[in-house]
Amino acid sequence: MNARTLTIGLSSALAAAATAQAHHSQAQFNLDPAVIETISGTVAQFDFKNPHVYLYLETSDSGGGTALWELEASSTPNLIRRGWSRDSVRVGDELTIDIHPAKAAGQRIARINTIHFANGETLAVRGEGGVQAPADESARSTSLAGRWLGRYGLGQVTLDLEQWPLTAKGHAAQQAYDGTQNPQIDCIPVASPSFMLYSNIFEVTLASDRIVIDGEWLDVGRVIYLDGRDHPPAEERSLQGHSIGRWEGETLVVETENFSAHGAGNAFEVPSGLQKRLVERLTLSDDGKRVDYEFALEDSEYLSQPVTGSGTWDYRPDLQPQRIECDTEVARRFLERMMPQQ
Repeated sequence: MNARTLTIGLSSALAAAATAQAHHSQAQFNLDPAVIETISGTVAQFDFKNPHVYLYLETSDSGGGTALWELEASSTPNLIRRGWSRDSVRVGDELTIDIHPAKAAGQRIARINTIHFANGETLAVRGEGGVQAPADESARSTSLAGRWLGRYGLGQVTLDLEQWPLTAKGHAAQQAYDGTQNPQIDCIPVASPSFMLYSNIFEVTLASDRIVIDGEWLDVGRVIYLDGRDHPPAEERSLQGHSIGRWEGETLVVETENFSAHGAGNAFEVPSGLQKRLVERLTLSDDGKRVDYEFALEDSEYLSQPVTGSGTWDYRPDLQPQRIECDTEVARRFLERMMPQQ
């Protein structure tokens, strides 16, 4: 395939995705393991960039022609922890790929499950077994301080939205959502609790007057004050809000207010307003290997009643954060083609 043909093929594939009446996100794909499909072909392009990696695969169709598939993977930090690198796949490689197909028939877009190479090696995108085991299985923490790996809780604010208790304004916002409302289209991160549910590394530092949580995803940082201060005046707002914490036994209780308005601040299809309030509870497990995370989210502008959820962080001092810059073109490719739900 020459450069001009690749450009035309990619443009056609992207145009088809743009006009499809479905979300170009995880919600667009059938993630049921029972319906995984398999395709084979030649790699035409591989973009190992954030926020999501893309692979373009040229396949043969039943009529003797060719078809170009746009295949989406995860973020580079998650893939690196599963053995990927920017050199794992090269243009011209012949691959067999297990995919989660699009829910809408006829679309040549999919979510990668596993890549199979000719030499028998594989690369997976998700699954607990894909991440290497801890270097020291006995490693444990005696406090919330340390390095933690979040596990997959993000579906609560991306996929599981049908039962969310929305106000009329919330329903209208969800119906109008097409992805461009999400500031991540410009590499501006999401707010908590979504941030706390990401499968990324969290580095937690404890001091007498505060706790600092630094996240791998888009370099988000949170400060939780423990010195008894109140929230600042309402006009002092920020993306992650203002957090004050207290200890209830072994549990850290965090109350956060003063959030800035955010186009996807409550969930990926539900914005947040100036009344947003978040209460979180972080508890170290008895064996020191896990943090249990719970949240209760209120926002009278968009939510008719509070939303609750939970997540888990694993203690992983052996893992290294992967602070890789977000690429705005790829961010727009991932988010901008979302269409309102039908």
